[in-house]
Amino acid sequence: MEQLHPFQGGEVQGVLTPHEESHDEHVIRQGIEAAQKEEREIDDRTARYIASQLHGGQDSALYALASSGAVIEDDVYHELYEDLESHTLQVQQWVEALRTYCLNRERKEPIAGWARRAAELDKRDEQRWRLVGGMALANEASASEEREQEQDQFDDLFGEVPDEEIGTVDELGWFGLVRHEDKPGGLLLCQDEQGFRYIWEANSDEALAERWSAVTAEYGRFHEQQRAYGHEPGEHEEAGQERGEREDTPSSHHPEIWVGSLSDYNNGRLHGVWLDAMLEPEELHEAVQFMLRNSYVPGAEEWAIFDYDDFCGLNLGEYQSLEMVSRIAKGIAEHGEAFAAWVNYVGETSEEALETFEDHYQGHFESTEAYVEYILEETDSYRYFEEMMGPRLVVHSL
Repeated sequence: MEQLHPFQGGEVQGVLTPHEESHDEHVIRQGIEAAQKEEREIDDRTARYIASQLHGGQDSALYALASSGAVIEDDVYHELYEDLESHTLQVQQWVEALRTYCLNRERKEPIAGWARRAAELDKRDEQRWRLVGGMALANEASASEEREQEQDQFDDLFGEVPDEEIGTVDELGWFGLVRHEDKPGGLLLCQDEQGFRYIWEANSDEALAERWSAVTAEYGRFHEQQRAYGHEPGEHEEAGQERGEREDTPSSHHPEIWVGSLSDYNNGRLHGVWLDAMLEPEELHEAVQFMLRNSYVPGAEEWAIFDYDDFCGLNLGEYQSLEMVSRIAKGIAEHGEAFAAWVNYVGETSEEALETFEDHYQGHFESTEAYVEYILEETDSYRYFEEMMGPRLVVHSL
């Protein structure tokens, strides 16, 4: 049984099962409890989550708050208190927390970067939520002396060196593995970039190993995607920006693609990245996944090729497979316009036909004379002419 617990008397007691709440409810509860503990109003992120849960559509003031950070006074208070009596005590607590936030916030206008920063935090929090099985916040706020003692024990646990650890708080979060010494299983510790700490307990070595394996696998995927994304020519997100210097190729061509998030595009934003099209298909896929991880839209999955460069006049489709993109780009980098012409001739979806390029390609020549010289050399014709006609034949253009 997977369980979450507070600490009492230095040992695991009073074990709690994970609260069956949604991710959004968890974030709101977490934010309200932190605000109560520190005697302040809720932070921007908690306010955005509450507004996103309570808004009545895109024309509402609460939707404006959730999407842009704008506080449209009078309208937002009216929406918050409309039918308040019909709401649960939990939602009434949300309403009061958001009302206090709106009243105390000095700047009421939209906040630059509100949606982007929120999306990044959402994505990381959802990943941690999935990795640790939807566990609730372990160090909940409380003013009691007993709870403060438990908090000290909780902090001590995070201060010890775990048996294994991975990650950093500014990526997916820091994770630590602590095995029980006197019984099977152990603890999975997590701390996020906001300073919140979590604990998940497994009562068997197998369950603990399975969850730790999931954490390390997710971090492995994250770093593979990050490394592939790092091959990009420049640190930018808008198509058309200047790209960095690239290593030379035999043809001096450097095919590139700009891959963007369709979810962001459908929401009126351009979010994407220029990628070296000569990367292996697996590397391109990982780079695209890293781009989607950092989307403005949480959970973005769909992408398309919005732009491309240096494909020697060849037209790529928006949904061209990354396998074919890589194959074509490598051919152009090696042979330039000749390979692009061959792709146009045989069709870009025919891998078998593309593979026959080398059988038909005669090379690149500066002039017709140079080509004829090459043919005569390759066919050993000069030796024949010398034997039959004397001095070596020199070909001149007309």
